Amino acid sequence: MNSRRWHPGLPQVATLRLDGVDIVVTHGDQFGSPTPAKLVAAFPQAEILVFGHTHRPLLELVDRTVTVMNPGGAGAPRFGLAPSVGIMELEPGIPPRARLVTLGLG
Repeated sequence: MNSRRWHPGLPQVATLRLDGVDIVVTHGDQFGSPTPAKLVAAFPQAEILVFGHTHRPLLELVDRTVTVMNPGGAGAPRFGLAPSVGIMELEPGIPPRARLVTLGLG
């Protein structure tokens, strides 16, 4: 994996622990076409993986323990996709709750 920064001042990968959950956030371009399988293989310690790059909303549970989310893009529509965001709720002792929300235009 390269250490190139996709945006000045921001790391390619950020890791954090919130409410006892290990989270990895990455743009995802280092994988070419990022997929849940590629992300889980690259970050086996993560319980939540959030990525972007494709702008395609995705919410997938892998092996019943890892949540992979691509919130899509909240800005101007790209690739014929409606703007969207992801919302994830964490609470100690409870599996993460997540959803994708398509943003209305206009």
